[in-house]
Amino acid sequence: MIARNAVLNIVGYAAPLLAALFLVPALVVRLDTERFGFLALAWVLITYFSLVDLGLGRALSRLVAEQMGTAGEARLPALSRTALGLTLALGVVAAGALWLSADWLCGRLLRLPAALQPEGADALRVVALSVPLVTLTAVLRGLLEAGQRFDWLNAIRVPLGVLMFAAPFIASLWSTNLVLLATALASIRVAAFIAHWLVCARIFPALTRLGWPQKSALREMFAFGAWLTVSNIVGPLLVYLDRFAVGALITVSAVAYYAAPYEVVTRLSIIPAALAGVLFPPMAAASAERLVVLYRTGIKAIIIGVFPLALVAVLFAPDWMRLWLGAEYAVQGSTVAQILGLGVMVNCLAYAPAAVLQARGRTDLAAKMHLVELAAYVVVLVVLIPNWGLLGAALAWTLRCAADSLTLFVLVRVRVLKRSAEFTSAQLGAMALFLLALIGALVPSSLEQRMLYLAAAFAIFAVVGWIVLLEPSERARARNPRSLLLGPPR
Repeated sequence: MIARNAVLNIVGYAAPLLAALFLVPALVVRLDTERFGFLALAWVLITYFSLVDLGLGRALSRLVAEQMGTAGEARLPALSRTALGLTLALGVVAAGALWLSADWLCGRLLRLPAALQPEGADALRVVALSVPLVTLTAVLRGLLEAGQRFDWLNAIRVPLGVLMFAAPFIASLWSTNLVLLATALASIRVAAFIAHWLVCARIFPALTRLGWPQKSALREMFAFGAWLTVSNIVGPLLVYLDRFAVGALITVSAVAYYAAPYEVVTRLSIIPAALAGVLFPPMAAASAERLVVLYRTGIKAIIIGVFPLALVAVLFAPDWMRLWLGAEYAVQGSTVAQILGLGVMVNCLAYAPAAVLQARGRTDLAAKMHLVELAAYVVVLVVLIPNWGLLGAALAWTLRCAADSLTLFVLVRVRVLKRSAEFTSAQLGAMALFLLALIGALVPSSLEQRMLYLAAAFAIFAVVGWIVLLEPSERARARNPRSLLLGPPR
């Protein structure tokens, strides 16, 4: 069931990537660099607000997964009403803040050209109108994850993910006005809310009613979600801050050259994101022994799923950037794509320990780490971007990902698993070898050298991964894909 749900999630997350591959080049042709850079930041804002829900979406998911079918099930309607009510209030406050700061963001922070600033400010206000529904959608998504209804989740995610790129492209056929592009994006988020609400109302009719938050429900949810609130605010900020820093410290045009490779390379995180969403409910209810098994399986699945794609992305960045967006974007963004590719690999590994901390109620550890990390990250961005430009932004992001991943692994090992032996020395050595191979992909210069390196690295990865990384029981399951995805035949 876990493998099947993970595959469903990967399909759901991959659809926007495929849409981006086809539609971003078309948008680049339709829009100048300032407008495309602004659109990239609008995507960031909408994605950010879809994650900033006070941690209530994940808190509700955990509580529903734990209490559904038990004596505690009677408390779930109150918990759901509290989560929905508070999230709606948060969305209204966030929308108001974005609305009021729109002129400052466009004029002072992003330094849009003077003629474009009024248009940009109005576009941000359109985005602000959709924010309350964006935050509510996050809670509804948590309900579907708790019920392990990944079929419905991805039935919604696929078309809406595609429309996040298709809608602004279709709008650009009429006009490249930023307000029209923002209206297209906001309309998709409204549609996403309606779709999630209708499905949740059908599956969980008692859990989709808005109401006044209850004190007892507040205490129960924030016992888990208080520190998760910090992570849900600071964590996405760490992920997206680099693009705003590029706009503020260089130009909004530079955001276009940075965001284009970023949108492709970082989409590799769809694999661990899909897996983490599926693993979270069973991790929350698992015994200590079962948790170690799920944790190990998750890390191995991430390595097997991400490393080959990351290797290709790093090795052939100059080639696919040129074919995708043309020579100018390749010159500006290929090295950025390579450095980001290294960061994405280590960042993907962090999804597994992060899921463990959340599932076992140790969100305080990740939140405290994120607060320290944010301060250090701002300093690194301010130092590297003025001196090294886009390459400095990519390097800062990659260094942050490495520090984040290492810290999360240490926290899980020491504070949650109590130093359980998750991996053998040989398996740890294999993982280190794969990371070194990815770093080595920066060296080959000619296309012929890159092809030879790819063949050698894939051969080593296949042999070492099969013999060392996987255990006999896992190799047996891998030989039977049907059993792996669907379970044994009945």
